[in-house]
Amino acid sequence: MAGGTQVRSRTDAFLTELLREVDTLRPYVRFQLRGWPNEVDAVLQIARETVWHRSSTYDPERGSPHAFVFGITRHVVLRQIERKYGPTDDITVDVDVESESDIDPLEAMIRRFDAHRWMVLVADYVGASDWHVMSDLSLADGDAERVAEAHQLSKRGVRTIRERVCQTARTVLAALAAADAGLPMTGSVIVSCVPETGGFREVAEMIGDDADTIAATLHIHPGSARARIATAKRLLMIARDVLELEVAA
Repeated sequence: MAGGTQVRSRTDAFLTELLREVDTLRPYVRFQLRGWPNEVDAVLQIARETVWHRSSTYDPERGSPHAFVFGITRHVVLRQIERKYGPTDDITVDVDVESESDIDPLEAMIRRFDAHRWMVLVADYVGASDWHVMSDLSLADGDAERVAEAHQLSKRGVRTIRERVCQTARTVLAALAAADAGLPMTGSVIVSCVPETGGFREVAEMIGDDADTIAATLHIHPGSARARIATAKRLLMIARDVLELEVAA
């Protein structure tokens, strides 16, 4: 019988193991809540309680205890950040976009909330280093040479990071939109979250084929096919992860 169906069979030892995994994530929670250091202990406690209640759903075939606990803890952290994000934050309005008309304050708040929602997820998936480079690139008005020098990277390296972050952002946004629309978490919905740009969606649709078959179908080099497969797999994982997090909310 799969682990996820053993509703009443979890031992105290197993629960203790899961709760210890929560404690190992304190550095992660502290980093994510660096703006609210006093909330770390409270969030960890919510994570422990959530892990306790959901322990019966753990299925070893879907991942390790650490992966199970990390998914729950990250979801708790993201929800806490969303709750902290309120109307007291400054709301800036781009008058050029609004054509001189006053934007509704609630609409402005929703826009900033939605931006914060997906940006937190993207930053989490790409990592602090890539996100820092992308943030600096935005502040430098796209001056890749300046950012490359500041981070001791080549311009090509900066461009690669930008492409990776953009791919992730498009996938996260599409997955959040699918979840908000109430779409079922089917294979076709997950694939549809992968961006078409770069040919990644068409590769995702053929993800079960080998690199040579995909290369022949798309008329590209097998090496390029392998690179696209790796990227498509990463984006599919992100899309599935976001959808699972939203469904569990």
